[in-house]
Amino acid sequence: MRRARLSLLLVLALSPLVWADRLAVPHVPQRYVVRAGDTLWGIADHFFRDPWRWPGIWNRNLQIRNPDLIYPGDVIVLRYIRGTPYLVDEGPVQALTASPQNTVVLRPAVRSQALASAIPTLDPNVIGPFLQRPLALSRRAFRRLGYVAGAVHRHTFLSPLSRFYARHLGAHPDKTYEIYRRGPALRTRDGEFLAYETKYVGQARLVRPGRLPELEVVSSIREVEAGDRLVPWRHEAPIPYYYPRAPRKRIRARVVAATHDNLNLGTYAAVAIDAGKNAGIRRGYVLRIYSRPRPFYDPVAHETLRGRKQPLGLLMIFRTFAHVSYGIIMQARREIHVGDSVATPQD
Repeated sequence: MRRARLSLLLVLALSPLVWADRLAVPHVPQRYVVRAGDTLWGIADHFFRDPWRWPGIWNRNLQIRNPDLIYPGDVIVLRYIRGTPYLVDEGPVQALTASPQNTVVLRPAVRSQALASAIPTLDPNVIGPFLQRPLALSRRAFRRLGYVAGAVHRHTFLSPLSRFYARHLGAHPDKTYEIYRRGPALRTRDGEFLAYETKYVGQARLVRPGRLPELEVVSSIREVEAGDRLVPWRHEAPIPYYYPRAPRKRIRARVVAATHDNLNLGTYAAVAIDAGKNAGIRRGYVLRIYSRPRPFYDPVAHETLRGRKQPLGLLMIFRTFAHVSYGIIMQARREIHVGDSVATPQD
Protein backbone atom coordinates (compact mmCIF):
# COMPACT_ATOMS: atom_id res chain seq x y z
CA MET A 1 0.00 0.00 0.00
CA ARG A 2 2.82 2.36 0.92
CA ARG A 3 4.60 1.55 -2.35
CA ALA A 4 1.44 2.37 -4.29
CA ARG A 5 1.17 5.73 -2.55
CA LEU A 6 4.80 6.54 -3.30
CA SER A 7 4.25 5.63 -6.95
CA LEU A 8 1.20 7.88 -7.10
CA LEU A 9 3.11 10.79 -5.53
CA LEU A 10 5.97 10.27 -8.00
CA VAL A 11 3.55 10.35 -10.93
CA LEU A 12 1.91 13.52 -9.65
CA ALA A 13 5.27 15.16 -9.11
CA LEU A 14 6.53 14.29 -12.59
CA SER A 15 3.29 15.04 -14.43
CA PRO A 16 3.97 18.80 -14.86
CA LEU A 17 7.45 18.00 -16.16
CA VAL A 18 6.12 15.46 -18.63
CA TRP A 19 3.41 17.90 -19.71
CA ALA A 20 5.96 20.68 -20.09
CA ASP A 21 8.18 18.41 -22.18
CA ARG A 22 5.22 17.70 -24.46
CA LEU A 23 4.54 21.43 -24.87
CA ALA A 24 7.93 23.03 -25.37
CA VAL A 25 10.45 22.28 -28.12
CA PRO A 26 13.48 20.67 -26.42
CA HIS A 27 16.80 22.53 -26.19
CA VAL A 28 15.34 25.75 -27.59
CA PRO A 29 17.04 29.00 -26.40
CA GLN A 30 14.91 30.61 -23.71
CA ARG A 31 15.30 34.15 -25.07
CA TYR A 32 14.42 35.35 -28.54
CA VAL A 33 14.70 38.87 -29.95
CA VAL A 34 11.87 39.54 -32.41
CA ARG A 35 13.00 40.62 -35.86
CA ALA A 36 11.24 42.35 -38.73
CA GLY A 37 9.59 39.69 -40.85
CA ASP A 38 8.75 37.44 -37.90
CA THR A 39 5.18 36.24 -37.41
CA LEU A 40 3.17 35.22 -34.39
CA TRP A 41 2.85 31.70 -35.77
CA GLY A 42 6.60 31.48 -36.36
CA ILE A 43 7.41 32.51 -32.78
CA ALA A 44 4.90 30.05 -31.33
CA ASP A 45 6.32 27.32 -33.58
CA HIS A 46 9.85 28.25 -32.50
CA PHE A 47 9.14 27.60 -28.82
CA PHE A 48 6.32 25.04 -28.79
CA ARG A 49 5.40 21.77 -30.45
CA ASP A 50 1.80 22.91 -30.92
CA PRO A 51 1.55 26.58 -32.01
CA TRP A 52 -2.23 26.46 -31.63
CA ARG A 53 -1.81 26.40 -27.84
CA TRP A 54 -0.90 30.10 -27.92
CA PRO A 55 -3.74 31.40 -25.66
CA GLY A 56 -2.66 29.00 -22.93
CA ILE A 57 1.07 29.75 -23.14
CA TRP A 58 1.06 33.54 -23.62
CA ASN A 59 1.60 35.35 -20.31
CA ARG A 60 0.53 38.96 -20.86
CA ASN A 61 3.00 41.52 -19.50
CA LEU A 62 0.77 44.26 -18.15
CA GLN A 63 3.76 46.53 -17.54
CA ILE A 64 4.14 47.28 -21.24
CA ARG A 65 1.79 49.10 -23.59
CA ASN A 66 -0.37 46.88 -25.81
CA PRO A 67 0.63 43.64 -24.05
CA ASP A 68 -1.19 41.51 -26.63
CA LEU A 69 0.95 42.81 -29.51
CA ILE A 70 4.55 41.89 -30.33
CA TYR A 71 6.96 44.25 -32.07
CA PRO A 72 10.37 43.87 -33.71
CA GLY A 73 12.98 44.39 -31.02
CA ASP A 74 10.89 42.85 -28.24
CA VAL A 75 12.50 40.09 -26.21
CA ILE A 76 10.37 36.96 -25.81
CA VAL A 77 11.38 34.81 -22.85
CA LEU A 78 10.40 31.20 -22.14
CA ARG A 79 9.65 30.79 -18.44
CA TYR A 80 8.39 27.91 -16.35
CA ILE A 81 5.72 28.57 -13.75
CA ARG A 82 5.00 25.56 -11.56
CA GLY A 83 6.43 23.32 -14.23
CA THR A 84 4.34 24.78 -17.06
CA PRO A 85 6.09 26.74 -19.84
CA TYR A 86 4.90 30.24 -20.72
CA LEU A 87 6.05 32.97 -23.05
CA VAL A 88 6.56 36.49 -21.70
CA ASP A 89 7.20 39.64 -23.71
CA GLU A 90 9.75 41.73 -21.80
CA GLY A 91 9.29 44.57 -24.24
CA PRO A 92 11.96 46.29 -26.35
CA VAL A 93 15.59 46.35 -25.33
CA GLN A 94 18.63 48.33 -26.40
CA ALA A 95 22.08 46.78 -26.51
CA LEU A 96 24.92 48.70 -24.87
CA THR A 97 28.56 47.62 -25.26
CA ALA A 98 30.65 48.07 -22.13
CA SER A 99 34.40 48.42 -22.62
CA PRO A 100 37.03 47.17 -22.15
CA GLN A 101 35.52 43.71 -21.71
CA ASN A 102 33.26 44.28 -24.76
CA THR A 103 30.30 42.82 -22.85
CA VAL A 104 26.83 43.32 -24.32
CA VAL A 105 24.26 44.41 -21.75
CA LEU A 106 20.54 44.41 -22.52
CA ARG A 107 18.49 47.16 -20.86
CA PRO A 108 14.81 48.01 -21.15
CA ALA A 109 13.76 50.63 -23.66
CA VAL A 110 10.53 52.55 -24.16
CA ARG A 111 8.12 51.10 -26.71
CA SER A 112 7.03 53.74 -29.21
CA GLN A 113 5.96 51.72 -32.27
CA ALA A 114 2.62 52.28 -33.93
CA LEU A 115 0.03 49.53 -33.82
CA ALA A 116 0.54 48.83 -37.52
CA SER A 117 4.18 47.84 -36.91
CA ALA A 118 3.27 44.88 -34.68
CA ILE A 119 4.24 41.57 -36.23
CA PRO A 120 1.32 39.84 -37.99
CA THR A 121 -0.08 36.40 -37.28
CA LEU A 122 0.91 35.14 -40.73
CA ASP A 123 3.31 36.32 -43.42
CA PRO A 124 1.52 39.08 -45.41
CA ASN A 125 3.05 37.72 -48.62
CA VAL A 126 1.35 34.38 -47.94
CA ILE A 127 -2.07 35.48 -46.72
CA GLY A 128 -2.39 38.85 -48.48
CA PRO A 129 -3.69 37.59 -51.84
CA PHE A 130 -6.46 35.61 -50.10
CA LEU A 131 -7.87 38.28 -47.77
CA GLN A 132 -10.49 39.45 -50.27
CA ARG A 133 -10.47 36.67 -52.84
CA PRO A 134 -12.02 34.28 -53.57
CA LEU A 135 -15.59 34.90 -52.48
CA ALA A 136 -18.00 32.16 -51.42
CA LEU A 137 -21.51 33.34 -52.25
CA SER A 138 -24.95 31.91 -51.62
CA ARG A 139 -27.34 31.56 -54.56
CA ARG A 140 -29.29 34.59 -53.37
CA ALA A 141 -26.20 36.78 -52.88
CA PHE A 142 -24.92 35.84 -56.31
CA ARG A 143 -28.24 36.66 -58.02
CA ARG A 144 -28.42 40.08 -56.35
CA LEU A 145 -25.05 41.27 -57.69
CA GLY A 146 -24.77 43.61 -60.64
CA TYR A 147 -23.36 42.05 -63.79
CA VAL A 148 -21.66 42.70 -67.12
CA ALA A 149 -24.47 43.01 -69.65
CA GLY A 150 -22.46 43.45 -72.85
CA ALA A 151 -19.66 45.33 -74.59
CA VAL A 152 -20.05 48.96 -75.65
CA HIS A 153 -18.24 48.12 -78.87
CA ARG A 154 -18.40 44.89 -80.79
CA HIS A 155 -16.21 42.72 -78.60
CA THR A 156 -16.94 39.21 -77.44
CA PHE A 157 -14.24 39.42 -74.78
CA LEU A 158 -13.22 42.48 -72.83
CA SER A 159 -9.70 43.45 -71.77
CA PRO A 160 -8.18 46.56 -70.10
CA LEU A 161 -9.53 49.86 -71.52
CA SER A 162 -12.53 48.04 -73.00
CA ARG A 163 -15.91 49.40 -71.98
CA PHE A 164 -19.08 47.51 -71.13
CA TYR A 165 -22.64 48.09 -70.03
CA ALA A 166 -23.73 46.89 -66.59
CA ARG A 167 -27.08 46.21 -64.98
CA HIS A 168 -28.48 46.01 -61.45
CA LEU A 169 -25.92 48.35 -59.89
CA GLY A 170 -28.59 50.18 -57.93
CA ALA A 171 -29.63 53.82 -57.84
CA HIS A 172 -26.28 54.95 -56.45
CA PRO A 173 -23.53 52.85 -58.04
CA ASP A 174 -20.01 52.71 -56.62
CA LYS A 175 -17.07 54.19 -58.49
CA THR A 176 -15.00 50.98 -58.61
CA TYR A 177 -15.98 47.33 -58.90
CA GLU A 178 -14.20 44.01 -58.78
CA ILE A 179 -15.27 41.53 -61.42
CA TYR A 180 -15.92 37.89 -60.52
CA ARG A 181 -17.01 34.82 -62.45
CA ARG A 182 -19.09 32.08 -60.92
CA GLY A 183 -17.05 28.99 -60.26
CA PRO A 184 -18.08 25.51 -59.21
CA ALA A 185 -20.61 24.93 -56.48
CA LEU A 186 -19.09 23.85 -53.19
CA ARG A 187 -20.98 20.91 -51.72
CA THR A 188 -20.88 18.65 -48.69
CA ARG A 189 -20.01 14.97 -48.96
CA ASP A 190 -23.74 14.28 -49.30
CA GLY A 191 -24.11 16.73 -52.17
CA GLU A 192 -25.75 19.54 -50.21
CA PHE A 193 -25.10 22.97 -51.71
CA LEU A 194 -22.87 25.23 -49.62
CA ALA A 195 -21.93 28.19 -51.82
CA TYR A 196 -20.66 29.21 -55.21
CA GLU A 197 -16.92 29.72 -55.32
CA THR A 198 -15.99 32.67 -57.50
CA LYS A 199 -12.96 33.39 -59.63
CA TYR A 200 -11.46 36.85 -59.65
CA VAL A 201 -11.44 38.37 -63.15
CA GLY A 202 -10.38 41.97 -62.74
CA GLN A 203 -11.38 45.50 -61.79
CA ALA A 204 -13.50 48.15 -63.51
CA ARG A 205 -14.40 51.78 -62.89
CA LEU A 206 -17.65 53.60 -63.52
CA VAL A 207 -17.30 56.09 -66.37
CA ARG A 208 -20.93 56.91 -67.13
CA PRO A 209 -23.78 56.42 -64.65
CA GLY A 210 -27.43 56.38 -65.65
CA ARG A 211 -30.14 53.96 -66.65
CA LEU A 212 -27.55 51.80 -68.40
CA PRO A 213 -24.26 52.38 -66.55
CA GLU A 214 -21.04 52.23 -68.54
CA LEU A 215 -17.81 50.90 -67.00
CA GLU A 216 -14.22 50.57 -68.20
CA VAL A 217 -11.98 47.60 -67.45
CA VAL A 218 -9.00 48.86 -65.44
CA SER A 219 -7.14 45.58 -65.00
CA SER A 220 -7.80 41.89 -65.53
CA ILE A 221 -6.12 38.52 -65.10
CA ARG A 222 -8.49 36.90 -67.60
CA GLU A 223 -10.87 38.21 -70.26
CA VAL A 224 -14.09 39.75 -68.99
CA GLU A 225 -17.25 38.11 -70.28
CA ALA A 226 -20.94 38.99 -70.31
CA GLY A 227 -22.55 37.59 -67.19
CA ASP A 228 -19.56 38.22 -64.92
CA ARG A 229 -20.63 39.68 -61.58
CA LEU A 230 -19.68 43.08 -60.16
CA VAL A 231 -18.79 43.49 -56.50
CA PRO A 232 -18.22 46.99 -55.07
CA TRP A 233 -14.52 47.46 -54.41
CA ARG A 234 -13.38 48.00 -50.84
CA HIS A 235 -9.99 49.14 -49.59
CA GLU A 236 -7.51 46.34 -49.17
CA ALA A 237 -8.19 44.54 -45.92
CA PRO A 238 -5.44 44.97 -43.32
CA ILE A 239 -3.43 41.92 -42.39
CA PRO A 240 -5.48 40.46 -39.52
CA TYR A 241 -4.00 40.04 -36.06
CA TYR A 242 -5.35 37.16 -34.04
CA TYR A 243 -3.99 34.40 -31.90
CA PRO A 244 -3.74 30.88 -33.32
CA ARG A 245 -5.98 28.75 -31.15
CA ALA A 246 -7.89 25.49 -31.14
CA PRO A 247 -11.71 25.63 -31.18
CA ARG A 248 -13.25 25.08 -27.77
CA LYS A 249 -15.81 22.73 -29.21
CA ARG A 250 -15.37 19.73 -31.42
CA ILE A 251 -15.22 20.61 -35.12
CA ARG A 252 -15.37 18.13 -37.96
CA ALA A 253 -15.25 19.22 -41.59
CA ARG A 254 -13.80 18.34 -44.96
CA VAL A 255 -11.57 20.04 -47.52
CA VAL A 256 -13.91 20.77 -50.43
CA ALA A 257 -11.77 22.94 -52.72
CA ALA A 258 -8.36 24.49 -53.29
CA THR A 259 -7.80 28.05 -54.46
CA HIS A 260 -5.56 26.85 -57.29
CA ASP A 261 -5.64 23.91 -59.67
CA ASN A 262 -2.92 21.78 -58.09
CA LEU A 263 -4.24 18.41 -56.94
CA ASN A 264 -1.44 17.96 -54.40
CA LEU A 265 -1.46 20.63 -51.70
CA GLY A 266 1.32 21.60 -49.34
CA THR A 267 2.44 24.30 -46.94
CA TYR A 268 0.95 27.77 -47.55
CA ALA A 269 -1.71 26.51 -49.95
CA ALA A 270 -5.20 27.92 -49.31
CA VAL A 271 -8.18 25.58 -49.17
CA ALA A 272 -11.91 25.75 -48.46
CA ILE A 273 -13.67 23.56 -45.89
CA ASP A 274 -17.38 22.77 -45.61
CA ALA A 275 -17.96 24.54 -42.29
CA GLY A 276 -18.32 28.24 -41.63
CA LYS A 277 -19.70 30.81 -39.21
CA ASN A 278 -22.90 28.84 -38.73
CA ALA A 279 -20.83 25.90 -37.45
CA GLY A 280 -18.89 28.12 -35.03
CA ILE A 281 -15.75 28.53 -37.14
CA ARG A 282 -13.77 31.69 -36.33
CA ARG A 283 -10.66 33.34 -37.76
CA GLY A 284 -7.53 32.12 -36.06
CA TYR A 285 -8.87 28.62 -35.39
CA VAL A 286 -6.31 25.89 -36.03
CA LEU A 287 -7.55 22.50 -37.22
CA ARG A 288 -5.64 19.29 -37.73
CA ILE A 289 -5.79 17.80 -41.22
CA TYR A 290 -6.32 14.05 -41.61
CA SER A 291 -6.06 11.78 -44.61
CA ARG A 292 -8.98 9.69 -45.72
CA PRO A 293 -8.78 6.14 -44.31
CA ARG A 294 -7.03 3.97 -46.89
CA PRO A 295 -8.37 0.48 -47.59
CA PHE A 296 -5.83 -2.34 -47.75
CA TYR A 297 -5.93 -6.06 -48.43
CA ASP A 298 -4.95 -8.63 -45.79
CA PRO A 299 -3.57 -11.63 -47.77
CA VAL A 300 -3.69 -13.95 -44.76
CA ALA A 301 -7.31 -13.35 -43.81
CA HIS A 302 -8.25 -12.72 -47.46
CA GLU A 303 -10.21 -9.61 -46.65
CA THR A 304 -10.06 -5.89 -47.33
CA LEU A 305 -9.73 -3.69 -44.26
CA ARG A 306 -10.15 0.03 -43.73
CA GLY A 307 -7.15 1.74 -42.16
CA ARG A 308 -7.18 4.68 -39.78
CA LYS A 309 -7.09 8.30 -40.81
CA GLN A 310 -3.58 9.72 -40.45
CA PRO A 311 -2.61 13.25 -39.35
CA LEU A 312 -1.21 15.25 -42.26
CA GLY A 313 -0.73 18.79 -41.00
CA LEU A 314 -2.34 21.93 -39.59
CA LEU A 315 -4.78 24.39 -41.14
CA MET A 316 -5.28 27.95 -39.86
CA ILE A 317 -8.59 29.64 -40.67
CA PHE A 318 -8.30 33.20 -41.99
CA ARG A 319 -11.69 33.87 -43.61
CA THR A 320 -15.20 32.68 -42.89
CA PHE A 321 -18.56 32.71 -44.63
CA ALA A 322 -21.89 31.25 -43.53
CA HIS A 323 -21.23 27.67 -44.64
CA VAL A 324 -17.65 27.78 -45.93
CA SER A 325 -14.30 28.81 -44.46
CA TYR A 326 -10.88 29.34 -46.01
CA GLY A 327 -7.63 28.39 -44.33
CA ILE A 328 -3.88 28.32 -44.96
CA ILE A 329 -2.03 25.02 -44.61
CA MET A 330 0.64 25.86 -42.02
CA GLN A 331 2.22 22.42 -41.70
CA ALA A 332 2.13 19.50 -44.10
CA ARG A 333 3.81 16.18 -43.40
CA ARG A 334 2.64 14.76 -46.71
CA GLU A 335 0.57 15.88 -49.67
CA ILE A 336 -2.95 17.04 -48.83
CA HIS A 337 -5.91 16.49 -51.14
CA VAL A 338 -9.47 17.70 -51.58
CA GLY A 339 -11.60 15.24 -49.60
CA ASP A 340 -9.24 15.03 -46.62
CA SER A 341 -10.85 15.86 -43.29
CA VAL A 342 -10.12 18.49 -40.64
CA ALA A 343 -10.94 18.41 -36.94
CA THR A 344 -10.22 20.09 -33.64
CA PRO A 345 -6.63 19.16 -32.66
CA GLN A 346 -6.41 16.80 -29.72
CA ASP A 347 -3.63 16.28 -27.19
